[in-house]
Amino acid sequence: WCTNIGDYGPGSDIALRSPVINLNGIAGAKLTIDAYRDADGSGDTAVIRFLRAADQVQLGADTSLGMSSFDSDYVRQSIPVAPEALGESIVIEFNFVSDGSADAFSGLTIDNVVVEVTN
Repeated sequence: WCTNIGDYGPGSDIALRSPVINLNGIAGAKLTIDAYRDADGSGDTAVIRFLRAADQVQLGADTSLGMSSFDSDYVRQSIPVAPEALGESIVIEFNFVSDGSADAFSGLTIDNVVVEVTN
């Protein structure tokens, strides 16, 4: 998944949500993704959010993907699932927001998304 190869546009707010993931009875989990970050490095952000599937309420804090980094290839990211999301049915949201500057970058590209039980 990619925000837009070559030009995500100024003032973009692009999100991808996973299917429902059942973490009932799970005491620990981590999210692993391969991320390729290609943005202007100053005003663009990307975060991961864990949402309760039933009502889309955010569980835990945003996890930043550090869009000030420029990747030359995919970089493996390992993010602990927010403790508040454990024991719930959740949706994972990937959200990219760009500032108002016109840039010719691809933004955020992700691949190989895995949620792994760690308990």
